[in-house]
Amino acid sequence: MSQRTTIFFATDIHGSERCFIKFINAAKFFQARVLILGGDITGKALVPIVRKSGTSSYTAKFLGQEAILESEGAIADFERQVRHGGAYPFRTTQDELMAMESDRDLVDRLFTRLMVESVQRWCEIAAERLSGSGVRCFIDAGNDDEPEIVETLKQASYVEMPEGRVVMIDDEHEMVSSGFANTTPWHAPRDIPEEELAAFIDTMASRLQAPERAIFNIHVPPFASGLDIAPLLTDDLKPVVAGGEIATGPVGSKAVRSAIERYQPLVSLHGHIHESRAITKIGRTTSINPGSEYGDGNLRGALVNLKGNKLLSYQLVNG
Repeated sequence: MSQRTTIFFATDIHGSERCFIKFINAAKFFQARVLILGGDITGKALVPIVRKSGTSSYTAKFLGQEAILESEGAIADFERQVRHGGAYPFRTTQDELMAMESDRDLVDRLFTRLMVESVQRWCEIAAERLSGSGVRCFIDAGNDDEPEIVETLKQASYVEMPEGRVVMIDDEHEMVSSGFANTTPWHAPRDIPEEELAAFIDTMASRLQAPERAIFNIHVPPFASGLDIAPLLTDDLKPVVAGGEIATGPVGSKAVRSAIERYQPLVSLHGHIHESRAITKIGRTTSINPGSEYGDGNLRGALVNLKGNKLLSYQLVNG
């Protein structure tokens, strides 16, 4: 007999440890048996905590606020605040900071190391809080995440990295996953051409035993679906202005839309476009983008209930 499966899906938390903790806690709060974090999990900023020469105190700046930190407790509290906000704190000296300002490779290596350490810590938190609960936790890398993050997730002991394969999330429902995106104006680390994205998805989806019961966990939303509306940009990344207002339009993937139309999974889960929080239908498929407000520490998500061939319910949630 079919059993109900409750999924909690969130995406695009961009390094926010506060949002990640909420994501893990959602399993108990919503009684979800499956957690899916759909990509773009790493942050975008470094925050130096600079030791003042000849003293034991440090100075730092975050979100426009300057701080003087004179104890280990104060430094630790500041580091926690930075991680919760989606950035990476690091302790340094003025000399080291000056060296990084003149050597981009030093910055890139530090950034990668801190991202990897953060994701490793998150995987340990997931294992610590979820082990023995029966909850499965899937975390994918998005197009903004570096290749090193993919390898870090693959090496996790509890967290499952689902990209590129067909995964049974329960006894009845298969899932295919991709964190790649069609090429964006920013040329992110895991942007690929539409034809490559189409082939990647098709390689997985063609192996589905029951597409009508499947879940597509695809980071980029389908083109012109209402899940992919964003400000349009010029080649030099400036907003397109029409009639005195910033123009918006669909920026999703035609390959993803084509795959959904062809295989008609039960539900498809997307992110990538933070401001395009919506639910739509593409044929028989219910497609969802819960959006993202990670910068405010607000976790946006989707609660999905499945049973056999039926999508029993779905709801956008946040908190």
